Amino acid sequence: MSALLPNTQYRREYTPDFVSNWDDLIGWEGRAEGEARFFERLLHAYAVRDVADIACGTGFHSVQLSRAGFRVTATDGAATMVEQTQVNAREHGVDLQDVRCVDWLKLADELGEGAFDAVVCLGNAFTHLFEHEARRDALAAIYAVLRPGGMLLLDHRNYDSILDQGFSSKHRYYYTGSDVRVEPVEISRTMVKFEYAFADGETHHLSLYPLKQNYVSFLLEDAGFVDVTRYGDFERPYDHYDPDFVQQVGFRPKRSIRHPGPADRLTLIKRYVGETRRYYDGAADQIYRDIWGENIHLGVFEHSGEALPSAMERSNRRMSERLGLGPEHRVIEVACGYGAMARYLARNYGCEVVASNISERELSRARHLTEEAGLADKVRFEYGDFHELAHHDGQFDVYWSQEAFLHAVDKTQVLAEAHRVLARGGRLVFTDILVRAHTPQEVRERIYERVNAPEMWDADDYRRCLANLGFDIEVEADWSAHVAPTYAWVRAQLESRRADFERRIGKDLVDRTSRALQFWVDQAEAGYIGWLYVVARR
Repeated sequence: MSALLPNTQYRREYTPDFVSNWDDLIGWEGRAEGEARFFERLLHAYAVRDVADIACGTGFHSVQLSRAGFRVTATDGAATMVEQTQVNAREHGVDLQDVRCVDWLKLADELGEGAFDAVVCLGNAFTHLFEHEARRDALAAIYAVLRPGGMLLLDHRNYDSILDQGFSSKHRYYYTGSDVRVEPVEISRTMVKFEYAFADGETHHLSLYPLKQNYVSFLLEDAGFVDVTRYGDFERPYDHYDPDFVQQVGFRPKRSIRHPGPADRLTLIKRYVGETRRYYDGAADQIYRDIWGENIHLGVFEHSGEALPSAMERSNRRMSERLGLGPEHRVIEVACGYGAMARYLARNYGCEVVASNISERELSRARHLTEEAGLADKVRFEYGDFHELAHHDGQFDVYWSQEAFLHAVDKTQVLAEAHRVLARGGRLVFTDILVRAHTPQEVRERIYERVNAPEMWDADDYRRCLANLGFDIEVEADWSAHVAPTYAWVRAQLESRRADFERRIGKDLVDRTSRALQFWVDQAEAGYIGWLYVVARR
């Protein structure tokens, strides 16, 4: 393994001659047009006032943000960059709050803890750090200068594309100077060296660490940031390899809590919805799609050697066959996955289905499969969070959910939304994974951590909530005996195809997924995890 470059390498590379050409590289007008005020709009959306631009370069973003009304403190680790920022701020008639050379690890000492509503670290600057621990320390320092609820905006090149597919560039959003050529002259797993060739014949080089997208997201979460969201060239959803640059946004929590009070509920809902979305849009998508197939639910088994697909078909049939559904009925399905159940209901009963989900990747696949099945006239897919549905009162005859409520931060609110959108006499049909009331607290906490949820309910919790909301339970069945066989079958499939999955998503993730599946099997067999089926009338 080649030795990593020092984290201070950039200070030697940002020579005065290089910095004097930097604004030609940036191309301020083209850069502003390409960004289309993305950062300004995002900061305004969260009522940000005080911003620290901690990789200010020659001051492009500091000037833009100051013009947009933010109070901006501009810092950089290279003194040459700071000097040029001061020059550019004066030339553009902008008064920055402060401009100084600051090492990221000294941010709190220099700028004060909790001093900012937002920190921006742009221009691929974070890739100047070559050591994992240095990145962790830098993010800890950034976290410290943010106020509770403050946001971090960080961007980096799409090194996934460079390492996996080779270098290409639209030259549209970043480095928009028309007389500059930028391309890598060395590419390895631990260093990409870019050459910057200017019209006057000067050439300069920067050595950068190729940070991959998932790794940066994991770093942010490890540092304590929540609701980490990624954009590709300022848009989402995006194709993983398509954008030149990736923008990552994360938030310092308002406060660390397990059981939220009213003031924190919306923040916590946003956090867990974001984390759940990232999980299902991530590597889980490949595992679920390849092993579970179109239908990613639990199955009702009749014998030990049965395969999960036939068991899932049985659970679908048992859930739907006594409802009397027909073409006259409107169904809303929440957390629809790849849309298998929506297609099942439309195909077998002719009803109209609106299917919602928070995973853009699953929604895209669901639409494709539904068009292939010739059911696009019966099934419509939409982005939707079941905590707050974008539908009028009394609009549906059936509200459908399978193993999704466990992810809800506020289950009472989710069920109240179900009650609201159902017509009088409409029915709520759901299955959910339970944590039994007798489960030891240490086991309960491990389950919550696995699911990434603040709490899970037992059957009695659902009974009380449904009664309080005015539902009458018509059918209730304990299907807990089928939890362990479901996860055991999936784990066996994963292990039988381990080599293929390791090649595609990595050994560590396969190992972690296999352990997680075995954990579900063990807890179900111990009687701590259950499965409930309910039909309740409004």
